[in-house]
Amino acid sequence: MPQGLPRKLRRVFVLQALLAIIAVVASLYASTVFARGVLATQWVKAEASRFWGEVAEDPAYPPPWTSSVNGYFVQTGTDPVAAGVPAEYIAAGPGLHRLKVHGTSQRLLVEDGPGGRLYLRIAFRLVDNVGRWSLLIASILTTLAIATVSWLSYRIARRMVLPVTAMAAEVANWDPLGVELDAIDPARLPGEVGREVRMLEGALRGLAERTQAFTRRERDFTREASHELRTPLTVVRVAADMLRRDPELPPRMHRSLDRVQVAARDMEAVVDALLILAREDLPLNTEEFGALDVAAEAVAAGQALIGELIEESAVGISLVEHAAPTLRGSRRAMAVILEQLVRNACTFTPTGSIEVCVEHDRIEVRDTGVGMARDVLERVFEPFYRADQYVGGRGLGLAIVRRLAARYGWSVHIESALGQGTNVILRFPAAGED
Repeated sequence: MPQGLPRKLRRVFVLQALLAIIAVVASLYASTVFARGVLATQWVKAEASRFWGEVAEDPAYPPPWTSSVNGYFVQTGTDPVAAGVPAEYIAAGPGLHRLKVHGTSQRLLVEDGPGGRLYLRIAFRLVDNVGRWSLLIASILTTLAIATVSWLSYRIARRMVLPVTAMAAEVANWDPLGVELDAIDPARLPGEVGREVRMLEGALRGLAERTQAFTRRERDFTREASHELRTPLTVVRVAADMLRRDPELPPRMHRSLDRVQVAARDMEAVVDALLILAREDLPLNTEEFGALDVAAEAVAAGQALIGELIEESAVGISLVEHAAPTLRGSRRAMAVILEQLVRNACTFTPTGSIEVCVEHDRIEVRDTGVGMARDVLERVFEPFYRADQYVGGRGLGLAIVRRLAARYGWSVHIESALGQGTNVILRFPAAGED
């Protein structure tokens, strides 16, 4: 099953969880720092206020001195250095200051009052430890909570998209000739099937049914039309043969009859190919046959074609025998393919030579004709495509050749260069291969 959509959902939820964790942790840190600053300010001011209150009642009251709070009171007219006040406190001047001593953040309040100046410093070792542990615990709990919620949300979202993913996988594997509609039945789909999935299933089912009906109509029409064309083509060929046997026929008419017979044979080959392709829904009718014999018949047909067009073409065609493979498939299909390839070679080789080379795993039709440019070669198998520099034909020959070959597990490959000829390679399984 393709996992593209679930994978994308997973990435989105992971990214969302990470961004949420970063945002929450950053907010917690900022809040902790802000709260610590507010607490320190209020604390140092409260200690100073309490000291001034005590001094008002007892002028000898000493400034506070604990592990967290250190105070110095310098009476008016007394040198603060002599009183032991640190130089950085003296340099700070009156007001509330923030100090950094040995990596610890501190608050210093320098305040003048009745009888002298108060230097009050507050260190936050305990507060910092409590803040760090609180921030760490809050961050861990927040991370776990966000991760849990994101995972549950992903599971729910995955259950919702899983039917669509499964349906897409089934549709991707559909055979146009035999669509398995039961595979997209909502009852057989995994995950949570909702209203949208049922609507999509109905649309796909309707499309598949219409496509199958259209394919059947097209195939039936092709089959019936091909059968109907065979009768007039047979009449044309028989009439042409009878006319050629007429001793009173003027010699100048023989060439016209030759052209009629060539065109009739060409049309019969196309009709045969269409009939074979129209039976794609039926089991393959296979038989064992010798590929060399079929190639020899194609060469003979090519020689006859060249003989009929001798005034316009001076081409030599020959059979090169390197092997005599026995194939299983349709002899008629192979004959249609090779006759079409030989005919193309004769059409586009005004002078030179044509070779039909039989190997143990392929048949090659080589010519020394006009060849094809790269852009033509890329589109040569498209139905009804004809390059501007080429005339004649219907643009169906190579398209039919490729489809016929694929029908029996063969493949067609073309090598060509403009002005250097063309080599068409028909490959098939070698003897003993499946």
